[in-house]
Amino acid sequence: MIRAGALAAAWALLAGAALAQPALKAPLTAGLRLTDPASGAALAQVQPGQPFDVQLEFRAQVGSVPTDLAPLAWIRQRGPGDLPCAETAAAYRAAGRAALGSVDLNGIVLGMVARDGAFTVLDPQRALGTANLLTARRFDPPPSALAADPRSGAFLLALPGAAPGQGLALALDPYGQPRLLAEGLQRPAALVPAASGGGWLLDAGAGTVLRLDRGAPQPMAAGARAIAGDAGTRGTGRLAVLAGDELLVLRDDGAVQLRSPAPGALAVALGPEAALWLDPEALHVVWLDAPDAAQRIALPGAFDRLALSPEGRMAFLFARDRTGFAVADLALGRVVQGAATDSPVAEVGFLPGTAVLRLADQSGVGVMDLRRIAPGHEAVVGHVALGPPRPAAEARDAALLAPYLPEPVMLAVHADSYSGFVVDRRHAISGKPPMEALRLRGGIPQMLRALNRGLRPLGSGRFVTTTRLPGPGDWELVVSAGIGQMAFCAPVPTPPTPAAAQAQPGRISPEADAAGRIRLRFLAGDGRPAAGLSGMVELAALTGNWRQRQPFSTDAGGLSAESYDLAPHVPLVVTAGGAGFEPLVLETAP
Repeated sequence: MIRAGALAAAWALLAGAALAQPALKAPLTAGLRLTDPASGAALAQVQPGQPFDVQLEFRAQVGSVPTDLAPLAWIRQRGPGDLPCAETAAAYRAAGRAALGSVDLNGIVLGMVARDGAFTVLDPQRALGTANLLTARRFDPPPSALAADPRSGAFLLALPGAAPGQGLALALDPYGQPRLLAEGLQRPAALVPAASGGGWLLDAGAGTVLRLDRGAPQPMAAGARAIAGDAGTRGTGRLAVLAGDELLVLRDDGAVQLRSPAPGALAVALGPEAALWLDPEALHVVWLDAPDAAQRIALPGAFDRLALSPEGRMAFLFARDRTGFAVADLALGRVVQGAATDSPVAEVGFLPGTAVLRLADQSGVGVMDLRRIAPGHEAVVGHVALGPPRPAAEARDAALLAPYLPEPVMLAVHADSYSGFVVDRRHAISGKPPMEALRLRGGIPQMLRALNRGLRPLGSGRFVTTTRLPGPGDWELVVSAGIGQMAFCAPVPTPPTPAAAQAQPGRISPEADAAGRIRLRFLAGDGRPAAGLSGMVELAALTGNWRQRQPFSTDAGGLSAESYDLAPHVPLVVTAGGAGFEPLVLETAP
């Protein structure tokens, strides 16, 4: 490994077996930079607790860097028993997590907004007490919207402010470092992450949409009252907007791709091929490549909420104050299934090929395998109990479903139990309770979003993530390219750990008094009398099994006020428990 400057460009060979053949070149090299997240400046040293960016750049000696390269990284404290890098990488991939005490740079973190305005970031892989809490802060009034931006690796928050015109939009990294995206908002109401980074914000007070993280936000889509992103899970490349009685579809740069009438629209959704809007009687499908051939699907009841599967085929229809739901198949152009529920459906989330429906009373979720939805057949819904039912109004508008993508599981939260339960496609037919649960800390959950904290691709073999060190020490970054045994380790420069001052232990000496008994004199490590001490001494004979514990207290000269009859028990050991004195071995009475 060749280092330039203070790790401004640290190059490490990623060849395993090739190292035994000096004539061969390593297939890949990797450059490492540790930088400040705000300024991008290289860091000569990383302070414990200070967020910093880990930037990796892979280069191929022949050809190009594999497009499916997905490196893993973690930071460990170096020790004499460490495995070599290649073996450490193999152990990580086998176990799925780093060793205890390491800083894992893979997997997801959870951003949670509580009802009282507290915002916390939790690590679901660490569940011991409050050890899974990465950061916490409180906002007053509480945030009105939360989103996870996978491109920038940050959570997006909409803050309404104390009065109209004082609202803000912030980006916070997993360690709570804020970045202002917009200010002067009237009433921020909804956030949608964008595939290219940043997101879209609906300012309901002003009736406009703002594109965040693209310089100064410019209002667009006058009269906007609802927004929806692509049904996919990696951020939206377009945005659907209900503006007055019109449906707009905006491209990533804000240009209008589609404009269509939408009188009386109650809800909107967007898929890969179509934009959908809902009125009290029908679901309307506007095809992006043929907007003039819009499709109308009659509904079996009154619905006011809409969710579209990531594949863009199955639309779920439900209502805020009405139980039951319906499923429309866009490929067939009609409602194909429906089912009754004990409580209104409050939220629908999706995994690949799977839908998860949360009931408003928090009692449970329904899990449906989208592949099994067929016309004329009864809906197969696996019910997973989460906890005791609560009044539906408490969590009716909450966002308590968080997919752990790319892992195909969903966290479903029972807010009043402060608990999240992991469900997946198997619960659609198994009927078994969740096998994994997570304790949520920081208040009663109101909104929850999952963010992948792993190395984010920036193109051309470049990756970046943000992390911080939990404390001082000798830290080392471990990177695995995931190809054969290609891995490398690089030291993380930290300030030297100050040597702890070694306090000299005190001494105990025996002195005989006039009655022939023994008193103990206590002297501190520097030789001064240990005045005003009190505690217990242990007296233990070196022969036989005689042992006693006696109280002691010292005067101004360090001499014990108590005297002890020890002559019959010598040789013995005198120990002052926890007082910082060396044990006294008394072989003969003084």
